[in-house]
Amino acid sequence: MPEWLTSASTDLDPDIATLAIRLATAWACGLIVAFIARLHRPAGTPDTLSLTLVLMSILIAMATQIIGDNVARAFSLVGALSIVRFRTAVPETRDVAFVLAAVVVGMAVGAGQYWVSGIGLFAVALATQLMANSNAGAETSTTSSNLWRLTLTVGLHSVGGWEAELDRMTESYQLISAETTRRGSAMELVYTYQPREGFDANQLTTSLNTLPIIESVSAKPMR
Repeated sequence: MPEWLTSASTDLDPDIATLAIRLATAWACGLIVAFIARLHRPAGTPDTLSLTLVLMSILIAMATQIIGDNVARAFSLVGALSIVRFRTAVPETRDVAFVLAAVVVGMAVGAGQYWVSGIGLFAVALATQLMANSNAGAETSTTSSNLWRLTLTVGLHSVGGWEAELDRMTESYQLISAETTRRGSAMELVYTYQPREGFDANQLTTSLNTLPIIESVSAKPMR
């Protein structure tokens, strides 16, 4: 077995071949984490996490390589990175675990501990799949065949009011994205929802259109 695969190293100045191997391995590990996360993402939700996971794995591997065993350099790097702020909330607690997985595998690869990253990724994939299978029976009633996508355009300073109609005419709903539109003069809100028995999409859109704060509304079945 190659020595580089079984030995851990935190040399500050590795040779080019070792550095290339570590960054390529971190890239591959990030892709694996992103693939696992994408497999368990609810249908119809935008994929905004995959690129972040891949880049985070590579960057953490680089940071670990830069720090090495130098404590002063570690504190300097923490101070430099403290200016970064994440302003986008992670919508699912599960996604936080995938972010941490990308950080940990990147750190392991950067330290040359390839077996830690390999076995760790296998454990993450196995645990995720086992939990997904155990929850599959409880989620059969909310499959994508009876989920709809609702898009609302509301005034930028609207404070709500449509939630009451959603509560009345849907079994459940979830906000999956919100962004400004019309050059910042309005907000576009995208929901997924499960229709309540006795109410169809036409009734829901008609009811929402009567609200003065709603500028436009559309509902489409999710495929």
